[in-house]
Amino acid sequence: MAIVAGLVTACGSGGTDNAASSGPDLSSSSGAAASSGAGAPSSAGQAAGDAAQQVSTSIEQALQRAPITFESEKADLTAQATQTLGEIAKALQGNAVKITVATHAGYPDAEKAKALSEKRAEAITTALEGLGVPKDRVAQDATGNEKAQGDQALNTQISVAQ
Repeated sequence: MAIVAGLVTACGSGGTDNAASSGPDLSSSSGAAASSGAGAPSSAGQAAGDAAQQVSTSIEQALQRAPITFESEKADLTAQATQTLGEIAKALQGNAVKITVATHAGYPDAEKAKALSEKRAEAITTALEGLGVPKDRVAQDATGNEKAQGDQALNTQISVAQ
């Protein structure tokens, strides 16, 4: 049932439609909560959790098919990266899930690494914004050379924000 709720949420159906279509299955678990006045927040929290799980799964699948990587010393997005970001933007439609973009750069010079990492994060955020994802839903974690070195620093991680 959670998968169906997650899919319905990800497709952008309104809250009242979700409740109407899944009413009988949820009545036994939420009946007591509804009578105490706690049903609505619980249902909203469950829907948000389902949406976050669905987005997280979509991001993982998109990044497995085509990781977002950068060329050494560059912050330009490749065609493959842009396609992956399109899949991620699609997963973010119809929900309020926020994501974190973690970028790196492997320069030994920490300042130079941080600056390139920030340019990479901004390139991803700008691309997502162009694909319809509001900028306030994308947190940037530009780590420079703090968390990744060498070829690992060319990879980007995207996850559901905590």
